[in-house]
Amino acid sequence: MASCCNTQCFLNGKFPLQLLIVLTMTTHLADTETAAPVELRGEVGGNVTIRCPVDRERPLIFLYFQRGNIFVNGYHASRPLTNTWENTRVDHDMTMLMQDLNVSHSGNYQCHILYHGGGINENHTLIHLSVTANYSKPTLTVNCGSENHRFSCWATCASHGGYPGTKVTWTIPESQTWREVNNTAMPDPHTMLVNSSSTAFFNCSNVKLTSLSCSVGGVTSEMLPVCTPKKTPETFSPHVITAAVCAVVVAIIIALVLWFKCKKGQRRAAAAAVVAAADVQRGNERQEELTVLNET
Repeated sequence: MASCCNTQCFLNGKFPLQLLIVLTMTTHLADTETAAPVELRGEVGGNVTIRCPVDRERPLIFLYFQRGNIFVNGYHASRPLTNTWENTRVDHDMTMLMQDLNVSHSGNYQCHILYHGGGINENHTLIHLSVTANYSKPTLTVNCGSENHRFSCWATCASHGGYPGTKVTWTIPESQTWREVNNTAMPDPHTMLVNSSSTAFFNCSNVKLTSLSCSVGGVTSEMLPVCTPKKTPETFSPHVITAAVCAVVVAIIIALVLWFKCKKGQRRAAAAAVVAAADVQRGNERQEELTVLNET
């Protein structure tokens, strides 16, 4: 049986799509290594449009968007294409829209084009896609205290959900004595988005109050004071203490006097009540005596 190694074989569909992609890549591997890539940027959750230099004046057989040896999407003049990425579509102007980007979509993509009457991969374009994500506004916290009669502070800065990985940068006055305890940028194993955090220690001995901030990926936190002096208990002079004691003593004396007067008044009222009751009793007895004499 005669071999099938020309363009017509591909046009008639005698080679599977996967083999065509591999052959297309191999044919112009040197071109991908030397050609300057087209730089594209996108954000996580956003969209990006990939355009290939298609000559609309020439009849097109196929246009394939690939990532290495992986078929992404494309166009074929005589048959529908399968196994395309769900988040992509190719429009009538032969541009590919990639939606709902994530970090894993970063990488190199190629355009493979075949016109009628032309050889395989007549036009090969390399496109580099960089997908980024903005970091959240860093959260800055400061905690201070005394240890071994030395006043010091700990500051922690944290930001999440960014890409590529970036460590925390501190903005601290040069006069401040401090050291960075840790600085980490940990990617999430599922989303590949990075969480960055750092902790700094401040020796506040003989240091005036100052302010600091931190930033991650170009996003800056609010400024917070550090080495805030501790509040010391208020002290009073001996004169103030003496006056306060005297006032308390006077108040006690007044209260006792009022209490004794109240008790004395109660005793007088009770005695008067007894006398009044006795007078009433005597009056009743005299009245009874008069009534008996009259009857006699």
